[in-house]
Order: sequence, then C-alpha cells, then structure tokens
Amino acid sequence: MIQYYAGEWEDHKIVFVNENSEKLLFDGKPIAENKPGIRFSATLAGELPTGSDISVFAHLDGCNCACVVGKILETLYDKDTKTFYTEYNGHKIECNNKKMKAAMFIDGKEVDKEDNGFHSYQILGSAADENGKRIMAAIYGEGLKLKCTFIAEAENVKMVMCQKQGGELIPVSASDSFGVIYIDN
Repeated sequence: MIQYYAGEWEDHKIVFVNENSEKLLFDGKPIAENKPGIRFSATLAGELPTGSDISVFAHLDGCNCACVVGKILETLYDKDTKTFYTEYNGHKIECNNKKMKAAMFIDGKEVDKEDNGFHSYQILGSAADENGKRIMAAIYGEGLKLKCTFIAEAENVKMVMCQKQGGELIPVSASDSFGVIYIDN
C-alpha cells in the first residue's frame, strides 16, 4: 500500500510518498529519494529548486510525517560529550540525548527539551524570531545510530495523510484541508 503525506509551504506543494522506496516531491518534482528497501522509518532532505540554500527535511515514522523547511546546517558530533553541535550566525547550537531525553542549547542555554518518554524521533526548536522562523534540531534513529540535523531559519510544515484519487491527493481526515495537490505517479 502506498502512503502519501502532503503539505503546503509558501504556495508550494510538498509530498512525501512511501512505497517500495520513499520520494520527496516539491511542486510535483522529486528532490530526494531512497533506494528500495524495507525500513521502519525514513528521512529525506532535498534542496529546493529555487536557487536558494533552502531545503526540505522530512521524516516518516509509521503514520507520522514531520516536515521542516529551512537552511540545513552542517552537524558535527563530539564523542566525548555525546553532543551534536553546529554554529550559526555566531551562535553555538548543541543537542544531546542524555538519560534518553533530548535537549537543545544555544550558547549554553537550554531552549527546548523532550517532554517525556522515548520517541523514535523528536524535533526541538528555539523560540520564533520576528519573522516566525526558528532554529530546529531533528533527532532521529537511523538503524541503531542516533542522528541529528540542525535547521536554521526553519518553519514547520503540517503534513497530512492523503489518498490518491485519479491524479489528486485528498486528505484522509475531513478536518485536514489544503488546495488540490496533483501528482503524476
């Protein structure tokens, strides 16, 4: 069974297609794709074809799809402190997963933390700036390895589960709505 998740960002359509392999579509064009295989979750990221340094980061886990649009930053890992880190606009951004609870820090100050329990993925973020954008950290498993992706100037995109009818994607839940999304596959 093919799963579709769709969302809108600045009048653009983002679609995550989950079948034998996963595809991330931006305005109907693929920007990222996995090789065929069996996975419990999938993470895709692709640069937007707008000529900017903005990318789409999407993670699918079961029936949940998280999506963030922003600038993906180079993420480094310190094995001694078990901390992921990067720098952006002169600020040091860190994320760790001590005691199975992820926490995010900017310049040493905690800005967000996981609320409870163990999750297969977690997105943490700073407070929004005057433009409504944040710095976010996506923490997720890739096999048995924990990964982290930092995204600056980030915005969440609400992704809704859809079904394909003809060439259109229709939200499964009546409470979810957006403009018609047409896809070719």
